[in-house]
Amino acid sequence: MKKILLCCVVLATSFSAVLAGGLVTNTNQSAAFLRNPARDATLELDAVYYNPAGVAFMKKGFHFGLNNQSAFQSRNITATLQPNNFVPTALMENKLYEGKIASPVIPSAHFAYVADRWSISSHFGVPGGGGKLEYANGLPMFDVMVRQMIYGSVYTAMAGSDVFNPIAAQQAYTMAGEAAVGSSFTGQTFLFGWQLGGSYKLTDNLSAYAGARLLMAKAKYVGEVSYSLGGDPTVLGLNTEQSGFGVAPILGLDYKLERLNLALKYEFASKVEVENTTTEFPAQFSGVPSLARFQDGEKSQMGQPALLTAGAAYDVTSALQVSAGFHYFFDKSADYNGLENEINSNTTEYLLGAEYALTDKWTVSAGGQLTNYDVTDDYNSNTGFIISSYSLGGGLKYSASENLAFNLGVLWTNFDDYSKMANYNGIGVQEEYERKSMAGAIGATFSF
Repeated sequence: MKKILLCCVVLATSFSAVLAGGLVTNTNQSAAFLRNPARDATLELDAVYYNPAGVAFMKKGFHFGLNNQSAFQSRNITATLQPNNFVPTALMENKLYEGKIASPVIPSAHFAYVADRWSISSHFGVPGGGGKLEYANGLPMFDVMVRQMIYGSVYTAMAGSDVFNPIAAQQAYTMAGEAAVGSSFTGQTFLFGWQLGGSYKLTDNLSAYAGARLLMAKAKYVGEVSYSLGGDPTVLGLNTEQSGFGVAPILGLDYKLERLNLALKYEFASKVEVENTTTEFPAQFSGVPSLARFQDGEKSQMGQPALLTAGAAYDVTSALQVSAGFHYFFDKSADYNGLENEINSNTTEYLLGAEYALTDKWTVSAGGQLTNYDVTDDYNSNTGFIISSYSLGGGLKYSASENLAFNLGVLWTNFDDYSKMANYNGIGVQEEYERKSMAGAIGATFSF
């Protein structure tokens, strides 16, 4: 049973970003991003997040923006049990375990005041987490390890009753297959961010930005394992909530020519220490050292890595703009509660996009993003598998007036195929991981 419970550690520490970005970072912070992800050199209002130094080159006055995104993911596992002496392989032949994330509300807000040479700006969003992950029909690791525990308990009881060992082994094998085993797991993580800073035109073409983001973390994990040999089931569960906060300084530069805009941004790594409020923690858990961090009052990290972004936007004509971006996440230097040791190289992203003004009021746009992760098989687990991907987005901008505009975008993400041979206390399980993601967003900006 101790080894079963160790899996809860993996479950509660390996949530990845809900949509676009690095291992734990969401870069989808506006509806405009979904219709064209290459936003790193934008001079529209979401520059408050993507290119804060560029805010200095926006139109003078006050600017406000509100956005909501709805993101939906599936994280499925197909598992096949390998031959072993403890659990019948027929119980798990291409068995599907379905995981779902539903995030109907992912808000973000932008504000800027632009004067002659200086400006102030602020952003609120969800730069980490943002979804509820649910495995209603359990996980391969639980199925295998609970049944192995049943095998061990039955074998020990029968062998201790002077039953000939091969008979005890066969009976334990049979009962491990016939036992009723159930498990479920849900987890929610939110990392809210409030950014505030200012930019200044050093020259007519060059501006600089300095600011910081306050990060507020909230998380909740609920897990349950049950098993029965015909009588009342034995149930063990875990219920933990976490909260904490941290700060990440941000610096930026923007260089603007007549038709070309170049931008850089550097976000420092954040330390977000969270503390547990645990309402369910059975006594059996106390003897498992790796579960001690889920006891009431214990602390861990939910921070984000340093991030360097670079972008360029070029007006090919008065109607057509093309853009490109690059993201570099310093994951290997971050504190992921030990998982940083399972990262081979830092995460990189490449972005391209284009926008075309059909009329004075309607603009159509599209773009793509390529995300490259490089982690070991030990980093990936049943609920925390990180897979390289590419995303395609598109949408429309409608300028209702000189001061009011609406953005509508859709982003679809395709993930690479990924499989690994998992080992649960000596029992091999071939696992195939599959992720699918779709998001839509709507936003409005207003200036005066």
